[in-house]
Amino acid sequence: MNVIETRNLTKYYGHFIWKKKEPALNRLTIEIPEGSVFGFLGPNGAGKTTTIRLLMDLIKPSEGEALLFGEPPDNLDIKRHIGFLPDNPVFSSYLSAYEFLDICAKLLRIPSSERKNRINEVSEIVKMTKHLKSKLGGFSRGMTQRIGIAQAILNRPKLLILDEPLVGLDPHGRQELKDIILEQKRNGTNVFFSSHILSDVEKMCDRISILYQGNLLCFGKLDDLLSQTGSRVHIKHGEDEIIKDLIPEATGTMRHSDGSWELVFQSKPETTLRLNEIKELHPKSITITPSRENLEDFFFRKIENAQAIA
Repeated sequence: MNVIETRNLTKYYGHFIWKKKEPALNRLTIEIPEGSVFGFLGPNGAGKTTTIRLLMDLIKPSEGEALLFGEPPDNLDIKRHIGFLPDNPVFSSYLSAYEFLDICAKLLRIPSSERKNRINEVSEIVKMTKHLKSKLGGFSRGMTQRIGIAQAILNRPKLLILDEPLVGLDPHGRQELKDIILEQKRNGTNVFFSSHILSDVEKMCDRISILYQGNLLCFGKLDDLLSQTGSRVHIKHGEDEIIKDLIPEATGTMRHSDGSWELVFQSKPETTLRLNEIKELHPKSITITPSRENLEDFFFRKIENAQAIA
């Protein structure tokens, strides 16, 4: 079963008489299988938040449909299995973190006998235990984001939907949040999140899509989308002749502390053939692995191509 499925999902804003001619989201069709950490990418105004609001049943589609675990987003039974953190969350400044999480737990119908333990559990996960008695009004953006994550995982959701969860976090906080997301996946939670921090998306996600001006530019497994750009060759310490022979053709070189070398080569038939020949002659001395473009290069290439034909 797919965790999320959209079929020609479209959203126009405004009254039918004066609505915009161009939709905020245009016929989005994607299928996200179970067991995924899915990165939903695109520049500002691409339609990401609109899509998330449609998935959360906060707005209704103009055309098409969305399904969560095979059911429409307004299905109450499905809603109980979803955790959600909106972009730039705002919570009551007069509540303490514990009071806020307690209210969320009651809304989620977590039994009173389990409520305190579960609040303590999620607070520990997001490293906010020592701030439970503090008022939310005194929290930084990063602390507010952590409490937002805590409420989103209170109900041990099957699907976690996060809109820009990494915003406002310092590098240490971002790493901790990445660890939390990957731990949620290991625990069986499917994760769907939008982000502008492409390096983090590349490390966490197995599938992505890119939106631009409401249109889907690409969708699929990250490994399938990022094209191979060449080869990366690791050469053991002491193989000076191989190194001297190959360095002039390498587009990138790095010497490691153990004396070994790593060389990068562009994808050319003659280069691939030569590297394979050297590998056959020195099978224990060199290791060849494919290199690929990173997600940031891929993202901007897709956006630039879309802008060129717009």
